[in-house]
Amino acid sequence: MPETKSTHTVRRGRIFPEIQWNQEQKRQWQAEREKLSQECKIIFEQLKPELIKTHYNWYIAIEPNSCEYFY
Repeated sequence: MPETKSTHTVRRGRIFPEIQWNQEQKRQWQAEREKLSQECKIIFEQLKPELIKTHYNWYIAIEPNSCEYFY
């Protein structure tokens, strides 16, 4: 059986090297994520007693603006 050669090129580096975040942008992004997490946690704590009975150990996705959730 003939031997095949791999033609896969290994690419290293950033996908978009022109996009570079400074420390302020990173802190802002982290703060936004933390705020979103806190909003979702409040909604989850309200839903938890109901959902734990019927959907124990399931994943849940919460949309904080509309308070909708999916499991």
